[in-house]
Order: sequence, then structure tokens, then C-alpha cells
Amino acid sequence: MPVKILKQRQWTDSELSAEGFQRYERKKTVVLARELPAKEAPKRIRTAWDTLVAHAGYMICYDVSDGVPHKDLDSYNHWPVEPGIFLRTYRKWDYTAPWQPNTAEKHLIELGCKPFYKVAGVWAKELHKPQWIQSKESIEPILIPPGGWIAIGVEGEPFSMTKTDFRKRYEQPAVVSRRRKPQRA
Repeated sequence: MPVKILKQRQWTDSELSAEGFQRYERKKTVVLARELPAKEAPKRIRTAWDTLVAHAGYMICYDVSDGVPHKDLDSYNHWPVEPGIFLRTYRKWDYTAPWQPNTAEKHLIELGCKPFYKVAGVWAKELHKPQWIQSKESIEPILIPPGGWIAIGVEGEPFSMTKTDFRKRYEQPAVVSRRRKPQRA
């Protein structure tokens, strides 16, 4: 039996729902990001269970929610985003929203990062059994373990993250309450 690998494709909402995915909106949080210069490309980025490759022009996003400054850019939790997807899904931080950069964010700004926030939600699910995926930035298909999360982005591209990272970045869907219809007298 051939191994099923989840790859980028055009999905319908009903297909995603049938596969066990649910819609999650992104929390509005500051993401520090910078464009990867040609002199640093290609850049290999290790994640919990994958090695991703970013090419020149990719946007590298940094998570600094812990507020702790690190020795250099590569020491921060970071991930690549293809330039076209970044343009569609991220916006410059609107300075009308209250935000006081923490020490780590100040450090990343000094290193050339700018504040953004992600506006696009995803379809996602927590895995209960291992699943192979091929993300845009993966070198080869990777096996995501149970407890990992798979998300489907705006171009139908699968990507993965840990449960901790998913919970930090995405809102829990609202629980739909079942209302009883009023009874006729």
C-alpha cells in the first residue's frame, strides 16, 4: 500500500471538513519579520521535526512571545514564509493598536526586523496518528507525529507546528450552541 503524503492542492471547505480539519482564525499578535537577503540564502531552518529551506526573498518570521533576547537571529524560534503568501496573509503592524516591544522584540528590530501581524486563518487539525506531509519549504516529505498539528494555508499548502505553537498563534473556534426552538402553545 503506497504511503499517503499530504501535498499542496486546491481544497474546498467541504473536503477539508471531511478530512477532519477545522477553521481557526489567527490571534492578532506581533510577528517580527525580515526578508532573507541573497547572501544568507538558501537558509536551512530546523523545526521540531523538519528541516525547512528558505530562498532569497522569503520572509523569515520570529516568535518572541517569551520576551527573552537571544544571542542572534537563528537562536529565536523562526519559520520561513514564501513571499507571495506573506503578501497575502500578513500586514504591517498598525500602530493604533497598543504594543510596547519587549526586550527580545527590540533586539530583533535592531537586527533589521519589522513588526507585522498575520491576518489569515487556516484549516487545521491535531494529529492522532502519524501523517506524512510535503510543505513548500520541506526538503522532502516529513512524518508529523501524533500530537503535532497540520494546517492548510491560503494556497492549499500544508505545514506543521507543535501544539504549543499552534495554541499561541490561533484562536480556538467558537462553540456553536444548540438552541431549542420555541414550542408552540
